[in-house]
Amino acid sequence: MTTVLKPELHRTSPSKHRRPAFDKKSLPARYSGQMLYFMGAALIAGAVVHYPIDPKLYTIICVVGAFVFLLGTVVNEFVLADERPVLSQAVSLVAFSLLLSFGVGMVGGGIQHFEQFPERSAWMTPIGLLMSYVAFVAKDSKGRWRHLVSPFAAGVVVVSALVWLGMTALAGTISSDGHSHDSGSTTKTPAEQSQTPAQQEQPTDSPANQQEQPTNSPAKQAEDGHSSHSH
Repeated sequence: MTTVLKPELHRTSPSKHRRPAFDKKSLPARYSGQMLYFMGAALIAGAVVHYPIDPKLYTIICVVGAFVFLLGTVVNEFVLADERPVLSQAVSLVAFSLLLSFGVGMVGGGIQHFEQFPERSAWMTPIGLLMSYVAFVAKDSKGRWRHLVSPFAAGVVVVSALVWLGMTALAGTISSDGHSHDSGSTTKTPAEQSQTPAQQEQPTDSPANQQEQPTNSPAKQAEDGHSSHSH
């Protein structure tokens, strides 16, 4: 008589050392992906608006910001996504994500530094707004090109035009030379600041300055023939 073992007796116990599966929907994973997005956009925003101050430095910052934003795209769209896109979709996704990052950076940087760079911000902000919408439509999985010809798209164009007109009008009332980011400005010394305007504009050969000059030394007076006679 044979005995049949129960199925549960043949089950192997799970390994105690097995690593837990990576949770794509966990808070740390979602935080990391969004943080890369926002950090990349913030770096690009600062670099785009401050570019005239130090082109070499802010070009490097812009490249780093674009790399961080693209890294966020890879994390959010490839690692954390439920379905990975095919190669053609991946190329367009990366390209339009980069365009979106520059659009967001131009809008954020133009608004934040409008007082320091009014003329530059006046055209940079509306262009960035239009750029960001076009890039988002092309990047979004549910976006279609028909969304570019829609009432909402017309609203985006109208808002961009109003932003350009308003910021251009305000830019004419703001001088962009007195800016704290201006690295070419020099500070006056306390001695120069304490002088009155009349003293600063006074020529060096004025009578007042001639009176302040020290008298000739005795040795120099000795060289004069009329003053060197001794009786």
